[in-house]
Formats: sequence, structure tokens, C-alpha cells
Amino acid sequence: MTPAQAQLVAPLTTSDGKIACTQGITGVGRIAQWEAVQDPVALGGWALSETGGDATDLHFPLCISAQTVARDVDATLRFKAVGGNHARAAGLVLRAQSANDYYVVRADALEGKVQLYRMQRGRRALIKSHDGIDIASDRWHALRVILKGASFEVSLDDKPVFKATDASLPMAGTVGVWSQADSVIRFGSLVVAPVP
Repeated sequence: MTPAQAQLVAPLTTSDGKIACTQGITGVGRIAQWEAVQDPVALGGWALSETGGDATDLHFPLCISAQTVARDVDATLRFKAVGGNHARAAGLVLRAQSANDYYVVRADALEGKVQLYRMQRGRRALIKSHDGIDIASDRWHALRVILKGASFEVSLDDKPVFKATDASLPMAGTVGVWSQADSVIRFGSLVVAPVP
């Protein structure tokens, strides 16, 4: 991304309530069922939500903004966890090469954890985890990730969570949103900007 682009909204839904990202799945389970859900607080009045309810643990629906390609990025995802018995996980996908190859920063309201994973050939490898974080359900949160080179800075609701380093995926890729198992998450917006 060039500085002239400044902030860019990675489209998740359209103004008339259609899905604007490319749907997919990592792992196992049923086909992802993404829907645009009316929400007055979401950008444009529509939030994106995966409503399939597949409780399989290794079920990771994702929706990628194919036109938003970046290597170094300052990305902020607004989300609200509204349901899920096995997980209430909202994920921000970075540098995606495919549905099986990307980074994801995951915030789970049930576990009170924020984690960074490297997904490679469809398998998760944990890079960093921080628990004891208050991620209230039915409330909007902002998950921010600044990724520059091999360095990650992760914050939630303007509070720093952790820093991490991983150099296993150095090339530019797409951004998107990610869910897990039976999580019901409303994704309100995904905004990306050049790294400050």
C-alpha cells in the first residue's frame, strides 16, 4: 500500500446487504455460511456473521478481502461476540496466500484470550498467547494488529496485549476475518492503513 491510500476499508459487506469478501474454510466441517446481518452500529448498517453453527473444533470459516493486499499493515477489526458454546472467537487474517496459509490473530470471549497463530498447510501453530483478557460478549471491541516485517504489535480496545516475532510468512497477502467452531461473531468493519 502506498501512503496516498491512507486508510482503506477492506469490504466485508455491501451497502445493500450482500457479502463483499471471498468465503472459504480452513480445517474440517460444513461449508461456511456467511451472512450480512443488519446492525445499526456496523459500518454501513450491515455486519458480517458466520451462522453455520458447526461445533467442530478444527472448523475455521474465513472471508477474505481479495482486493486488499499488503505486507506491512496497521489493521483494526471491529467485532462483537454474540454466541457460541464451544468458542466465541473473532479472528483477523493477515498476509493470506490461500485458505490454508496465513497469519491470524484470534480473540475469544469465552476463553478471555488473544492469540497469534501461523496457519500453514491448514495446520495451526501458536506463536503467542495472552490470557486473562476481558472480552465481553454482546459488546463491540476493536482488535488492532500492526504488522511490520516479522514484528507484530497486538492491542484490544486501545490496550496493548502483546508483541511477537515470526518470519515464516514474509510476503504480502490479503486480509480478512476468521471464526472458529460455533462462534457467532458480528464483524462490523475491517480498516487497514500503512504502518505508522
